[in-house]
Amino acid sequence: MNKKCSWQVLGKIVKTHGLRGEIKIVLSGETPDNLTLPGIHLRFADGRLMPAVFHGGRRVSGGYLFRVKGYSDLDAVAPLIKAEVVIRADDLPPLDNDEYYHFQLLGLTVRDISGVYLGELVEILPTGFHDVYCIRGESDEELLIPAVSPFIVNIDISAGSMVVDPRTLREEA
Repeated sequence: MNKKCSWQVLGKIVKTHGLRGEIKIVLSGETPDNLTLPGIHLRFADGRLMPAVFHGGRRVSGGYLFRVKGYSDLDAVAPLIKAEVVIRADDLPPLDNDEYYHFQLLGLTVRDISGVYLGELVEILPTGFHDVYCIRGESDEELLIPAVSPFIVNIDISAGSMVVDPRTLREEA
């Protein structure tokens, strides 16, 4: 689980777009609304952090286009390519009950309702309709579980655990 890291990756700048300084950001699973929150920073490969303010976001194939306040042309934004968009976990808005940020879920221990260890949640796959959790077991086998009830019985972030109902999984197979 990524609880120990106070900086959470929201996305990555992958390319520039046009001559007016737009950048394309590929999200790391969270909502694009979080990219306009106060406290956003860019983290470069050398670990350097730089505050950033994004505006003008719009969806494009495979990501979102934004402008960076203070950067108005292609030459200005080109050095930002490959920077991660990060925010401190404490600066993220609270979620409703039964809603979680991806960083809170990654690394959870997953068991079935009888307590049998199934593995660790290692990846969250967006499908457009609902996410799918990828659980990797001890022998590297992977189990894909839809991230919806009735497949997910319980999530306990403080205990680092998730319980799934395998009977439901068999019915869907």
